[in-house]
Amino acid sequence: MIQNPFWADKEKLVAAGVEGFNTFSFPHLIWLTILIAGIALYTVVYRKGGERLRGNMRKSLAIFLILWEIGKQCVVSLTGASPAVHLPLHICSFAEYAILADALWPENRFLKPVLCYAFLPAGIMAMLLPTATAYPPVSFYAIHHFLLHAGIVAYILARYVAREARMNYKGVWVTMLSIIALIVPVYFIDRAFDQNYIFLMDHSDNPALKIVWDLSGGKGGFLYIIGLSVLVLIVFHVVYAVFDLVQRAEQRKKEA
Repeated sequence: MIQNPFWADKEKLVAAGVEGFNTFSFPHLIWLTILIAGIALYTVVYRKGGERLRGNMRKSLAIFLILWEIGKQCVVSLTGASPAVHLPLHICSFAEYAILADALWPENRFLKPVLCYAFLPAGIMAMLLPTATAYPPVSFYAIHHFLLHAGIVAYILARYVAREARMNYKGVWVTMLSIIALIVPVYFIDRAFDQNYIFLMDHSDNPALKIVWDLSGGKGGFLYIIGLSVLVLIVFHVVYAVFDLVQRAEQRKKEA
């Protein structure tokens, strides 16, 4: 029997028979409504704000994301959860570090395509298809999951809407090379410690990754990694197409 399921990790919840929630169930839709409203508010305020306000908003959100992750590690330690499972080595964990660097160095050119092509869609997908469904909808790990990814999406979207990040096709390949540089060491960490960071070892019942898993033979390994790489590259191109359409529409509006 769990004394307080609010702080419990997945293993303790499963052992106690505590159920989570389903994707696009009522609790999930409530979460999405709250998160979308918060993202929209942050983006509007950021776009209308002056440089000083924008700088403070960037740094505040970046620091919050880092402290939020540190808070999670404290909860993991204090509640006896497995630290190996909760290390900040997922793709959106790297987004936290990139956002902090971008907030402190706002004029950089390297991080913006990585933020927009890789971390923005990753954050959106994490909200739409959350891995936190194993937890009760009002629990620490579920709250952490949703606020973390909403913060990532809000930061990047606000920067783009405020025209502080313009995308081009070169950024697709810069981002792809950056992600490859990230997943190579994480792959060996997964292999060494039997983990599944960045979903390199298993699909974890994610619908999109499950399709890749099945098409690559259903056994994981090198073919699955290649399939993931192809999926990621397709996503980057789709995101580029969206950005390109938006930027072309803005250009036509200016010329009209």
